Amino acid sequence: MAAIGGGGRDGNGTGIGVLARAVADAVPGIVEQLCAADTPRVHREALALLERPLLAHVLALTGGNQLRAARLLGLNRNTLRKRCRELSLPATRVVRRPRVGVATPAD
Repeated sequence: MAAIGGGGRDGNGTGIGVLARAVADAVPGIVEQLCAADTPRVHREALALLERPLLAHVLALTGGNQLRAARLLGLNRNTLRKRCRELSLPATRVVRRPRVGVATPAD
């Protein structure tokens, strides 16, 4: 992820510059599709198209840890939870299985 923050600012076609170009190239098609679908709120729907997979991916990267995901995104944890709820994304942490070979207290 270090490459995302460091490259692409000098216009040489790497890093953020490539990502920005890809997004810019996709925008006309997205707007056209949303307008054809008679979507009354094109802006909101277009943002949701990017935000839904972004949040899902970052939550997967952090194993469902909402605090770590929120920090990575630069959001407050409650804001992350609210956006997940609004986008119908599960914001629950992945339950981990107990490690094999770990002694459990006897009753």
